[in-house]
Amino acid sequence: MSVEKKVKEIIADVFGKNPEELADNLRFVEDLHAKSVNIIELIALLEYEFNITIPFVEARKNKTIGEAVSYIEKKLAEKQ
Repeated sequence: MSVEKKVKEIIADVFGKNPEELADNLRFVEDLHAKSVNIIELIALLEYEFNITIPFVEARKNKTIGEAVSYIEKKLAEKQ
């Protein structure tokens, strides 16, 4: 499964959405109405799934789903 598909599945689970409706340009706060608790849960799930560490400061820089996917792909590439 691609990183993008898995990330979208996790986001869909946290926000109660269908993964197919999640476009890369959707914004977490403005479009998905993310609260701090949602972001913390999302970070924890992504860290667990991909075995990476995502500092909260870094996570806040990712405003869209596409940016989050790119960030995780970059973190995974750094691990190799």
